[in-house]
Parts: sequence; C-alpha cells; structure tokens
Amino acid sequence: MQALVMLKLSLAALLLSSLASWAADPIAKGTGRGYRMDYGLVLGYTINCRNFDEQSPDNVALKGMAIRLGSSNELAVCFDTELLRYAAGWGGGFLDISHTHLDSAKGSHEAFIDGKLLFSTPASAGWSTNETFGNTPLRWKGYYRHGRKIIFNYEVAGVEIHENPELEKLAYRSALVRHLHLSGPRPDLHLLVADGVHAKIPGSETAEVYKVTFLPRTRHVDVRKSQTNDPGELCRGGPAIWPQTLSTRGKLGAGSPYVVDTLTIPEQNPWGSWMRLTALDFFSDGRAAVSTWSGDVWVVSGIDGELQKLQWKRFASGLFEPLGIRVLDDQLYVLCRDQLARLHDLNKDGEADWIESFNRDAPVGPSYHAFAMELQTDRAGNFYYTRCGQRVDPALPLQGGLVKVSRDGKKSELVATGLRAANGLAVGPNDEITAADNQGNWIPASRLNWIEPGGFYGYVPHARRTPVPTEAAPPLCWIPVQVDNSSGSQVWVTNDQWGSLQNHLLHTSYGKGALFLVLHEQVNGVRQGGVVQFPLKFDSGIMRARFNPKDNQLYVTGLKGWQTAGARDGCLQRVRYTAGALTMPTSLKTLPDGLVIGFDCELDAKSASDPENYALERWNYLWSENYGSPEFKVAEPAKQGRDKMEIASAQLSSDAKTVTLRVADLRPVHQMRLQFRLRTKDGSPVNHEIYHTINALPAAARTNE
Repeated sequence: MQALVMLKLSLAALLLSSLASWAADPIAKGTGRGYRMDYGLVLGYTINCRNFDEQSPDNVALKGMAIRLGSSNELAVCFDTELLRYAAGWGGGFLDISHTHLDSAKGSHEAFIDGKLLFSTPASAGWSTNETFGNTPLRWKGYYRHGRKIIFNYEVAGVEIHENPELEKLAYRSALVRHLHLSGPRPDLHLLVADGVHAKIPGSETAEVYKVTFLPRTRHVDVRKSQTNDPGELCRGGPAIWPQTLSTRGKLGAGSPYVVDTLTIPEQNPWGSWMRLTALDFFSDGRAAVSTWSGDVWVVSGIDGELQKLQWKRFASGLFEPLGIRVLDDQLYVLCRDQLARLHDLNKDGEADWIESFNRDAPVGPSYHAFAMELQTDRAGNFYYTRCGQRVDPALPLQGGLVKVSRDGKKSELVATGLRAANGLAVGPNDEITAADNQGNWIPASRLNWIEPGGFYGYVPHARRTPVPTEAAPPLCWIPVQVDNSSGSQVWVTNDQWGSLQNHLLHTSYGKGALFLVLHEQVNGVRQGGVVQFPLKFDSGIMRARFNPKDNQLYVTGLKGWQTAGARDGCLQRVRYTAGALTMPTSLKTLPDGLVIGFDCELDAKSASDPENYALERWNYLWSENYGSPEFKVAEPAKQGRDKMEIASAQLSSDAKTVTLRVADLRPVHQMRLQFRLRTKDGSPVNHEIYHTINALPAAARTNE
C-alpha cells in the first residue's frame, strides 16, 4: 500500500513539474527561433516518440499530432492520425524540434519528444472490432476546436467517433481522460489504451457517450458511460483563441511599367509566429489567405491601392508544413505534408473551428525532404500538387510526381512521374499544366516542364516504369543554376489590366528571388521556349504567385530558407502595373536558320539592325545520376564549354517591334543564351538576356521549282 501511495505521489509530482518550464517558454527545450513560437493547441508533424539522445527503439508517428493537456500543459500526447492510436504520452516538456524545419532553414530529422515518457503504444491500430486488432478499417476525418478543447473526428469500421482528450486531476494523481461520442448501430469495439493495456466498449444500436480514464504508468483503465462532456456538442464552433487583429502599413514602390509594393508582415506578433510565408490565394472579395512554414494560416484584409490599413488575423495554426493554398468557391483548402485539408470557420469569428481532412491518400515519408508542394485546380475543380522524390522511398505511392485529387476529394492519382523537388506548378486557363524542378541528381539544371499525362520528367528513382527509362520528356526550357537555382511556381496572366501580357506565362525563382516571363512556342508538336527576367527586386525568395480578383494585380510570397538569396524571413509583395511601355522581349520564335524576337515597344532601327549588339552562345547538359551537370559544347559533344554562335544578320520589322536574327548552324540544343543591348525608338535602353531551349527546329520552307 505504501509503495502504491509513493507511486501516485511520484506521478503527480512528475506531471506537475512541467508547469515552470511551460511558463518559461512555449516549447521549453531550445532557444532557436522556432522555440519562441506559440504553435497553438495542436502541432502536426512526423514525431518520433522518444528523446533524441536516447538509444531506445524508434516509435514514429508519420502523421502525428502533438497536443498539450492540462491547465498548465502538464501532459503532452502524440496522436497518430493514421493508426488512430496515442503513440505516446510524456510529462515535463513538449517537443524537441531542434533538428526540424520548425527551428531552421534546413531540418535534418523528425521531431522528438521532450520530457519523461509516461506511456506509449506499439505501431499498430488503436482500434479494432476484435481482440486481435486485425484489419479493421480506420479513417481519420479531421479535428474540431472549441476554445481550448480539441475534438478528434474519425471512423472505425464505419462507426463515427468524436473524441475530446483531457487531463483530469484526481487526488494525488492525474489521468488521461478520453471523452468519446460513438455513433450507432455499432459492434463491440476494442481500444488500445497503452502498450499491453486494452479496453472494450460494448456495441449498441444507438449513439452513446463514454468516458475512458487511464492512469499513465499504470495498467489501470476505467470505461463507463457518461451523461456529460459529449464531444459532439463541441463541434459547432467555439470561443476565439486569437482575438487580436494586427495592423500594418504597406509600402508602395515607384517606377514603370511595373513596381513592387510591399504588404508589411507582422513579424512581431503576440504568438511569436515565425512569418516564413509559403503560399497564398484570394477570396472573391480580395482578402488573401497566406500560410507559413511553421503551420499557420493568416487572413489579410484591407488590400487596396494604398495598402495603409492592412489587417492580419491568425486563422489556423499547427498544420504540418503547409506549402500550398487554394480558395475554391470561397472555401479554403490547404495542402500540408500529411493531407489536403479543408478549413471551416463554423461560427464566423475569423478562426478555423474545423480542420477537415479532405484527402490524405498520400503517405508521409520520414525524410526531412519529403515535401508536398503548391496547390492548383483545373476548370472542373480537380486539385493538383507535387510531392518530392528526392530522399523519399520510391516504394511509397504518389511520391516524386504530380498528383491529381478529384473535386470531391475521394480519389488521387499520379499524373506524371520523375519529379525530384518540383516546388511549384501552374494550371492554365485551358488546363495547361506546368511544373518546375530543381537541379540535382538526374536533373542537370533547373527545368520548366510542360506536363503531359503519363509523362516522365527525368528523376529516375521515381520513374515508376519498367524498364528504367533511357530518356526523359524534354522540358519546355532549361534554366541555368546561376539564373534559377531553386524554382518556384508559375502563373498565367488571365486579365488585360496587368499591362500587355495577357495570356502569357510567368515563372518564379525561390532561390534567386526573381520573376521571369516565359516565352514559349510549339514546333512540330513539341513545346519549347525560354525565360527573360523582369528587372524587379523582392524581399525574399518568391515561390508562389496569384492574381487578386479584385485589383487584377500579381501578388507573390515566399521565404528565406535553404539556398535562397532572400534577405528577409518572408515576404508578401504586389507586382503592380502602372503605365508605360514594356521594354522586354515578349515572344520568341524559332526558324530553321534563326530566331524571331518580339517586343511590346518600338525599337531604334540602328541599334536593332546591328548584329554586333547581340551575342549568342549554346551548350548541352549531361543527364546522369550525378548532381547537376557541366556544360558541354554542341559542336564538340565530349568537350566541356560553350559554343559561341555567329549572328549573320539582324533585321527589324516595318512596325519596329520584331527582330529577326539569322544564325549559322542552328540546331536543337539544351541551353542557349541570347544577350542584346538595344534602344527603344525614344532612346531608352533595352538590355536583356534570354535563356532558351530548342527541342525541335521547324522544317525549312520549300521553294517552287
């Protein structure tokens, strides 16, 4: 009896000892930027339920949710949303995120627990319809929030369950309490409470509420019906937990024809939220939804011409690395690493009350690099996103390619394969799909792909076909690593209020913080083209771009992370059309013996007609498992370097907007660099360079004999 009393006292002391550490810091272990953030009630991540420096076996919840329980956060638990089990519970801290993206620009591991392990479960199903815990169908549906309460929603063999976990303090002890609302009719259900601890909930023809009380570090579990604390009553929206709306003043740029305006980010905020912005989209009224790498979603209002009264409202938190946002019919969808979520504000208080798991077909790889990126829709409302192939097990389905999710969220399929780290895509007005990949193994340089269903785009480990391909679909264009070392998304210009570029394609560079105009054509049924950079400067590495339906201007967002030239942690900026002539090339056409460059402005005839004002060189890349590729001459394929090309003549069209260059020995080539220094008709400089790919040459016109 004395031993039992001592055990209870020790357990109570352990659980209560975390109060001081939680008062000091939201996550008590580290001192990095990620540790100074309040992640809210839940934090989704891949969680290894052991301490990092312990030699105990791994217990990994790939799609884990860490939750803090108790008025002073005395107990932390990890809920595995795949197996519907409590993977572990611990006291004295929350999570060790020191090796993750949450605390750095390049994490290397999953999150670990930070504290004293109190209980755990094996990596098996948390529910079953029989005592052997066999192949019972399990389905995670999402979770609700009611003030400081979390309500899980899932199905076990078709039985819908709402569960609210709480920490209940008893005399000299604390217990994990699971309030369960179970639908009926249902069979007997068996619950895995902890390793070696099970409980049975009797079947019933009607819905019932049960209370399951478990004392950590003991084998005691109590199951009984409950007349109170029905979790189903908490799923209609609850009190706000972030009542503050933060105000910032934007800054307008100057110049023409395009300027960069800055929507100032509330980097200093009450929750220490690390504002590394990863994605954005717009509601029909012009409000923006933006996500952060650390799991937040914010809604930004007050976006007008002057940007002087921007309002930022924290809408959701704790999501697992959201890297894509799409607003469809004014409903917000967020792509996270573990799922495609649909977020609902049930009581219209400006905060998400229901995080619905809209689609979670894709598994999560444990690698730090196993991202899910971007989110777009086609005209039918189907969703598209990419999943990394680099450092991800090819045996996992839906990895290393372009994923399509049906409009109702019930079906996923792999549309294209062989993507290494495609951090961005676009779906055009006619459902054209592009996706850009980054230099690395099997990707000799950054490549902008025009995606065709069933296509293979170079990354062999995720080719998903036998035999292993000996060639890949050519990209629309290659981009040298010096110009774009880490590509972002694309976006189509679909309105006539953003200058003269309607129906053109734009491309972003996360690595260089740059915006490009894509000059594309189709020759003999083959897509090809090039890019030219806008002379604009951004605050960080931009990787998402959207047009606002209210002002029809371009908005971009991104962050400072691994291998980017970005100066600030994150940015939200507007590329606004003012007025004036665009002095960039706007089209590029390939001839059998030359190139035709189109402009939006009239050129000075003398400068445009002088071949000495142009310089052209070319080179090829080697497709191999090596990281990147040297440059190889086209004329001497075994020799590294570039070919200097002769421009025989330059001819300006009668309207002074098109230049035709005659080029000797023009051939299909991976990379061309065309530089020119010209002037407009009124004397303004036109100095640009185009990086271009020729996949096919048009046939020479036949002359009549």
